[in-house]
Amino acid sequence: MKKIFTLILTMTVLSFGFVSCVSNDTEKKPETVQTRQKKSDAELEYERATKDLKGEVVSMDTFEKDKKEILAKISELNVIMKSKDYKSWTGYIEPSSINYWSQKKNLSSASKQLPVKGIQLKTLEDYFNYVFIPSRVGRNIDEIRYISSTSIKAVQVRDDDVIIFYNFKKIKGEWFVELPVL
Repeated sequence: MKKIFTLILTMTVLSFGFVSCVSNDTEKKPETVQTRQKKSDAELEYERATKDLKGEVVSMDTFEKDKKEILAKISELNVIMKSKDYKSWTGYIEPSSINYWSQKKNLSSASKQLPVKGIQLKTLEDYFNYVFIPSRVGRNIDEIRYISSTSIKAVQVRDDDVIIFYNFKKIKGEWFVELPVL
């Protein structure tokens, strides 16, 4: 009887110790879950914006600053497009794009690809009026995507689709629109 009582007492003590260990583990799990936080929308956007960078790092602060500057430029460009202010527009375009789209052969090639037949692009101003404005006016830019620390795509996100409306290139610390080439 004494052996049975000792056995029961030992099992009770052991099971109590086991239960207390289990309950301590259970108490720790909610703390771990509470300390983990879900990523914010801004953090997720930052990850999407920088995921294609190869060997370069762009900080969250730089990302936020660049996005703010790009969206401000796009807002200014929207006003310029509505008023069809060609001279102001050229101040936003990077020099090599102006040079490329001022060449007759490039304008002629682009004329052949326009959806509206019969329009002949003869000048950079024609490009502004018949290509740049129609393809961008009224578009909402949601996010930016880094190609490199000095090259950014401004995009509209719809479901799983990403539509590129602007390319920007940083020259001497300032962002300029880089027009696509043929």
